[in-house]
Amino acid sequence: MRLLVGNELRPAGGFVGASFDELRWTRPVRPGDELRIESEVLEVRPSQSRPDLGLIKVRTTTFNQNSEAVQVAVGNLLVPHRPE
Repeated sequence: MRLLVGNELRPAGGFVGASFDELRWTRPVRPGDELRIESEVLEVRPSQSRPDLGLIKVRTTTFNQNSEAVQVAVGNLLVPHRPE
């Protein structure tokens, strides 16, 4: 979680986690492992109920020091939406 919060992904100046579609631990993580994350934006859309907000679907993969994926999460984030 610390890696995710400290990540360079800062859509629209900030975000709030809304939900997870997927959360998988693909390998064990051991004390002393060096972890890094990569995030990929999968979808961007305006909120249907809140015109001031948008939704972003993001896949975040956590890798260990051997570049093996140890966790995959697909989450939905609420972000401020620019007026058109």
